[in-house]
Amino acid sequence: MFQNDKPYTLDSVVRLAIAAGLLWGAVLLLDALSDVLLPFAAALALAYFINPLVEYVARLVKNRSAAVGLTITTLIALISTALWLTVPMLIREVTRTGKLLTAVVNDSTIAKRAMEYLPPDLWKAIVDLAKQPDIRDMLTEAGFLNTVQGAAKKILPGLWNVVSGTADTMLALAGLAIILLYLIFLLADFEKLKNWNSKLPKSWRQPAEEFSEEFTGAVDRYFRTQAFIALTVGILFSTGFLIIDVPLAVLLGLFIGLLNMVPYLQTIGLIPAFLLAGLDAIATGGHFWGSIGGVALIFIIVQSLQDGFLVPKLQGDSLGLSPWMILLSLSVWGKLLGFLGLVLALPLTCLALAYYRRKVLAAG
Repeated sequence: MFQNDKPYTLDSVVRLAIAAGLLWGAVLLLDALSDVLLPFAAALALAYFINPLVEYVARLVKNRSAAVGLTITTLIALISTALWLTVPMLIREVTRTGKLLTAVVNDSTIAKRAMEYLPPDLWKAIVDLAKQPDIRDMLTEAGFLNTVQGAAKKILPGLWNVVSGTADTMLALAGLAIILLYLIFLLADFEKLKNWNSKLPKSWRQPAEEFSEEFTGAVDRYFRTQAFIALTVGILFSTGFLIIDVPLAVLLGLFIGLLNMVPYLQTIGLIPAFLLAGLDAIATGGHFWGSIGGVALIFIIVQSLQDGFLVPKLQGDSLGLSPWMILLSLSVWGKLLGFLGLVLALPLTCLALAYYRRKVLAAG
């Protein structure tokens, strides 16, 4: 694959060095402009997801602009309703879990009951974790809201600097509306963006089109289908945990769904799910093994639905990216570019793989 009969010359070495320098310069430039580019990158990712829905609505209303407006308005209404319904529930879950940890630390009856089911070293580790001030502060209403605010600062640092510099709510909403404006404009011109290769010289169009099809095929398999699967799995886990009354049911379910963006990583969610279900059973006098078995049953049901129905129907036989490659790309690009790197990690990796397949493998 890597055999090359052409000798390396000074010219080829210089070309490689220049290419590597330009690549590194591009990474540094993206890092420097990440605060500005992140709202645009987020809007572009949203436009990529939403465009199929816009195209469907446009076939009904026969007007692209009207379809964009109707789709975004509907989605905002749905998201607002979901937040209105779930945020109070999340706050109740957080405060309930905070009270649970307080009881774990202070109630000797719970400690005696825990010894019946858990090894002493494990129970001591749980109590030490529950005593940590950061954990206990986070599991209060004020602490939860502060955690969300801190996450917003990390995710959108540039936007947050604009917003946090003023107490005017209208200016804060105007700052958040930047992403919405980008989204509207991108959706309105999405068809033009898809036909970018028409601007290239004729001799370049066919190779560019083939390269683009391979790249978009890999991105489609991951971005659209895996994100939809992760969202569906997160909702199913949240619903299941609510049914069996696990603490932090919604947050834990959505967290496992987010882990599902990297295939098989959702199994990590077993640890906090079993831990919270077991602690709740011990603290409330419930059936310990019944609670553990309920969590296991939820995992089995959801995993069976995912592997037996969702993945075969939506992804087919190939994801296009190995799980280790997905995790590595998220780690590398996240380290280089922060949250912007996490947004761009998979498209950039798919782009690099498409180039590798067409140039390196074809040449070999």
